[in-house]
Amino acid sequence: MAKGTITLSGSTVGTKMESLEVEQGATGAVAGAFKVDNNDTDKQAIVVEAANIDADVMDITMDAVTTAKGIDITADGLTTGSALYIDSDSSSTGTRSIASVINNNTAATGATALTLQADAGRGLFIDSNLAAGGPSIEIDSEKTTTNCVSINADPSTTGTVMDVSADGLTTGGALKIDSDSSSTSARNIVEIIQNNASATSAVALKVQQDGDAPAAVFEGRINV
Repeated sequence: MAKGTITLSGSTVGTKMESLEVEQGATGAVAGAFKVDNNDTDKQAIVVEAANIDADVMDITMDAVTTAKGIDITADGLTTGSALYIDSDSSSTGTRSIASVINNNTAATGATALTLQADAGRGLFIDSNLAAGGPSIEIDSEKTTTNCVSINADPSTTGTVMDVSADGLTTGGALKIDSDSSSTSARNIVEIIQNNASATSAVALKVQQDGDAPAAVFEGRINV
């Protein structure tokens, strides 16, 4: 086994001594400075019992990493389990994020804060159960010259790019678009464009009304 260093009552952190320090030198050539090999299939490999209140339970500093990953999880044998599971049963009404992913440098224009890839199944599922709670999805965008939401579904053929079902509506609406801008610049608040002259059977907009109310109502001031 390549040599490493294990120190009990190691270096000083603040005014306290670390209980255990595992250190690998620059030439240690060890596959991992700390390794846990657990062969008992129904027992946890690592258990942390923390009574922390105002200090982090786990703190990772990896500022020197460039092309590697901070945490790399492989779970190719999953059936009904999860590679990562976070559960909070706190009843506090305090504002907080259960999980945060932050790209904290405005110059990192090529960085994506969170990427989801699904080669099968759903890409993202949100189950919001509190009827009087906040929105299931809320976007606070400071964009000025680029799209706030952009959907690219060019490979779609027989599916629907956006499907909204709201069968329980009473006085609410399925879709609302509101612009209160005072700008006098020419613009279209809503555009529906069928952009190919060869699509001779495509209908740009279809409205079906099975009730007695009007199929469409247009209200506005007309300058003559």
